[in-house]
Amino acid sequence: MEEKKYDILMLFQIIFVILVISIGIYGKVTENYNLLPLMLILLSVALLIMGLREYKRTQSLLWGIFYLCISLLILFSVVEGIMFN
Repeated sequence: MEEKKYDILMLFQIIFVILVISIGIYGKVTENYNLLPLMLILLSVALLIMGLREYKRTQSLLWGIFYLCISLLILFSVVEGIMFN
């Protein structure tokens, strides 16, 4: 049988996605949305890691740049929301 190899980027991606999901569930259950900016920052980091993994896997810049742009868009909107509120 072939063993699955987990790299450090996959480990970080799983950790960030679990954090995003748990903060999202906590916010929905308690109806306390004070942690929403933190959740979006973690989501941005998770998408950045996904882009790095996709570039490393395929050596194609298309999907890597796509994930990077989405990550930066989310990060920009979070920082803008924090600064203007």
